[in-house]
Amino acid sequence: MVTFAPYSTVAITVSTAHQPVRTKDGGTEHAPEDVQNLSAVVPGRELTQNAAEYNQRVDAFKKQQPNFSELVNQSTDEIPLAAHDQILRMRNGPEISLFLRFAPEVCSALRKMDPAKAAETIENISHDLDYGNIPPEKIGYSVWKEARNREKAPRSRKRYPSLR
Repeated sequence: MVTFAPYSTVAITVSTAHQPVRTKDGGTEHAPEDVQNLSAVVPGRELTQNAAEYNQRVDAFKKQQPNFSELVNQSTDEIPLAAHDQILRMRNGPEISLFLRFAPEVCSALRKMDPAKAAETIENISHDLDYGNIPPEKIGYSVWKEARNREKAPRSRKRYPSLR
């Protein structure tokens, strides 16, 4: 499932011993240990591989769009993690990133969605971008999608009177 991306939790416990403590009466007491529990959530092997493949696609896309880095210079925490991971998986991930840079209303809508719906929306955007290029003018995604759907809708056949 795209909602639960392959992340792993890495944990380590560090225990440090201290020198014994001398008391006023000349005795020696055991000093308390200093114990630290550290943990972090890190991307798993699959997600790391997806990120490496995405970087290769970005390098190829930069040949078509040389100023890609300047255009997409935005924080990835603006969209849900599931949507971000889905962009890494998609074949046209760099195009999706570029589209989202010019469509802040889509980013804000993604933030309000649950993770599964956000990942599905990214997949829909990917299919839409495969269908045709989004016009360079700043129009809303919903307006563009409605126009695209009107084009894709099957035209009704004219009914000819039967020849007798």
